[in-house]
Amino acid sequence: MFILKSASPRRIQILTDLGFQFQVDPTNIDETQNPEEDPFDYLERMVHSKLGEPADKNSLYLAADTIVVFQNEILHKPLDLEDSIRILKTLSGNKHSVFSGAALRTNSITDFFYEETVIEFRHWTEEEIRDYILRCKPFDKAGSYGIQDQGGPVAFREGSYTNVMGFPLRSFLSRSSVWLPFWKRP
Repeated sequence: MFILKSASPRRIQILTDLGFQFQVDPTNIDETQNPEEDPFDYLERMVHSKLGEPADKNSLYLAADTIVVFQNEILHKPLDLEDSIRILKTLSGNKHSVFSGAALRTNSITDFFYEETVIEFRHWTEEEIRDYILRCKPFDKAGSYGIQDQGGPVAFREGSYTNVMGFPLRSFLSRSSVWLPFWKRP
C-alpha cells in the first residue's frame, strides 16, 4: 500500500495525475521553527516529523514539505491578510528560493530528497498585492503565493514548476526503484 502523509491538495493532484492509487493519512505536527534553525535543517526535520513511524512495514510512506526562503529566512504560510501583504511586499521585485523536500520510507529504509527552484517576482504595488490575495486566498501556501495562480506574482522561474507547487517530482521520479512496486494504475 502507498500512503501519502500529507493533505496538500496540490500533492494529491500531482500523484493522482501520475496514476498513483494511495491512501491519504496526514500527520499533524508542530511546524514551529526552532530559534536559529537553518532553513534546510528545518525542512528536513519537518519532512521526517510528518513521516512519523510507519504502522505497516510492507507499505510505502511518502511525506513532503515546502519552504520559501528569502535572504536565509523562511517565509512561512501567512497568519492573516496583513501577514500575507507583508510577505508579498518583501518578495516583490526580488529573487527567492523554493525548496520542496520529501522522504520515502519502506521497511527500515528512509530516503530523503529535495529540490530548489529559484523564483523572481515582478514588482507589485500594494493594490495589486491586495487584489491577488483577495482573488487567490494564498493563506495555505508557504510564501503566500501559488505559482499556478492566474495573474500571480511570478515573473521568472529557474527550476521545477511542480517543486514550487509543493512536490519535488523530478527527484521522486528518479527513485522509481523504491516506489514502482507500489504503483497501481487505475
